[in-house]
Amino acid sequence: MTEKDNVVYLKHKLERTKDPVPRVCELASKNFENLIILGQNHDGHVQMITTVHDPAEVLWYFEAARFAMMLGGEDD
Repeated sequence: MTEKDNVVYLKHKLERTKDPVPRVCELASKNFENLIILGQNHDGHVQMITTVHDPAEVLWYFEAARFAMMLGGEDD
């Protein structure tokens, strides 16, 4: 994306894995610069851990993921 280009290009494709949490975290550490992990802890509470500091940016990632899921772009 150039400085003057204000269009955000998304690939609209999500990948799901059935691997356990340590494997997912290992893959994430190798593939992502910024990360949001949302899940359920052992007590049943929903929790999030993230490298993204701006709440507006976190919401943007959530909306981008929601949009991709609505388009049906996901793989097992």
